[in-house]
Amino acid sequence: MKWIRQQNQGAMKSVAIELILLLVLSMAAPAFAAYESGPVGPYNVSFDMNTTMKYTVIVEAPSSGVTSLGVNFVRYNLTVDSADYLAWLILTRYEDPMVANVTANEYIVYNALLNAGADKPNLYQPLIDGKPGVLGNFRFERQFLGQGQYQEGDLVVAASYSPDARVYEDGVYRGRTDCRIISTYPWEIIRDLLYTLHVEVPKEEVAPIDLSSPINQSSLLR
Repeated sequence: MKWIRQQNQGAMKSVAIELILLLVLSMAAPAFAAYESGPVGPYNVSFDMNTTMKYTVIVEAPSSGVTSLGVNFVRYNLTVDSADYLAWLILTRYEDPMVANVTANEYIVYNALLNAGADKPNLYQPLIDGKPGVLGNFRFERQFLGQGQYQEGDLVVAASYSPDARVYEDGVYRGRTDCRIISTYPWEIIRDLLYTLHVEVPKEEVAPIDLSSPINQSSLLR
């Protein structure tokens, strides 16, 4: 699969498109499972797309900003674009560790789905990439096709987790990286993407979590 990489050029932030050809690794899996892997900023991202449809992986130019609390960040976006569906993977690298517990991720997912048009989104708490995360979804209202027929509304899925989060000395679960996904792909496709998603973070940011801590086992992650 071709990954298209977009880069900033100069102070005017003009964007040039460079085609990056990546080898599709062969897997002992059904032929419709397309394995994707490649760099996104300082991260290495991999996932499976459970689909035979044609799509393009686009790595956008990084952007930077400052949070309302004055924390600097750099954002790296990856888009999986097909004729009828889109998925966005947004990696935000903060200058300082940010709270990354379930409550923080619920807030991110809930508001993302509200902004996408949800009324009452469904929220769940799965492990994503082996880390505590939050998954939410909703469907747009059914579309009237005429002659008494309806089509079920499109599914929108959002998810959030931190691939480098850990418990700090003050007992708070924080991470420097936030990973958010929002998708309009059918459930069986985005389900497999989330199930196989792996974000490899820079080595200096990887630190072990004390799993023996009772805080880490329960309320800490909320």
